[in-house]
Amino acid sequence: MANAIRNMNFKPIIEKIDYQRLGEPQPSSTINMRVWDEMKVERLRSDAVKVFLTRFVKPEPGCIFSIEVTMGVEVIINTTEYETIEDPVEYFKTSPVARVLASHISCLLSEITVQSQIGPMVTAPVVQFPQ
Repeated sequence: MANAIRNMNFKPIIEKIDYQRLGEPQPSSTINMRVWDEMKVERLRSDAVKVFLTRFVKPEPGCIFSIEVTMGVEVIINTTEYETIEDPVEYFKTSPVARVLASHISCLLSEITVQSQIGPMVTAPVVQFPQ
């Protein structure tokens, strides 16, 4: 199973960015920015899959902004090794593919939020899946 990824030379592509400007926070209020990731894997052809990582940033209570960024990458796979994987999403969650996507999304989020009321929001360059 460790050899399911045949080629580590891949290029992440932005699939979607959804930024919504919300209302102003209440004076002296505390705002928690919830950050979490979701992953999806689609089979493209016999020797390739596309891995999508979406990072969500949602404030509680709902104010300032909310963001959803999705990046995808085509991964060339060893077909016989890949076929033995029970859950491809779980496999890719702990792979270098997830780390690359998360670090790119983290950079994008800080650039997108640089002009917001709170300044650049730097999220961890690692995947953050809900427990």
